[in-house]
Amino acid sequence: MELVSSGFKSIVEELWAKVAAVKEPNQTIATVRADAKLLGQQYQEVKVRDFVIAADEPIPSGGTDKGPTPLDFFAASIGFCENVMFTRQAALRGVGFSSLETSVRGHWDRKGQYEIDGKSPHFMDMVVETRVTSDAPVEKVAEVTRVAHRTCPMHATIVKAMPVTDKLFVNGREVSL
Repeated sequence: MELVSSGFKSIVEELWAKVAAVKEPNQTIATVRADAKLLGQQYQEVKVRDFVIAADEPIPSGGTDKGPTPLDFFAASIGFCENVMFTRQAALRGVGFSSLETSVRGHWDRKGQYEIDGKSPHFMDMVVETRVTSDAPVEKVAEVTRVAHRTCPMHATIVKAMPVTDKLFVNGREVSL
């Protein structure tokens, strides 16, 4: 079973053509906006377009555990963005797939959140693990994955900020990127 509709490729090709046709400087600059409002001790809601998303901290951290943490959303955003770009690049290259999962793990020193021992709160590294089930040749899946990493705004940002380890598994077997 393919996850992507047969008409998806034409949608992506149309998006590509519109962006490629723009000749004016800055006409392809996009903006993302999220407005967060604290509603409780650690509980907050953010409005993104017409969506409201809750975030909180676990109870041991002073929250009420009513939603994922902001850092959970950061990692999730990387995975979401990677999946979007993989799907678009696969459609453009004619690579079908029946499952796609991206797992993102990041590590940071919690001492940095409290300025203890001069530690920084930044992420020290991230691991982005892509798992694909596909009948396509493994090298074509690997190429789609490489292009997805290069074209994903989240991935392109984190690789400038920290070491990132990318892993790919196709049909359950690890593949070199």
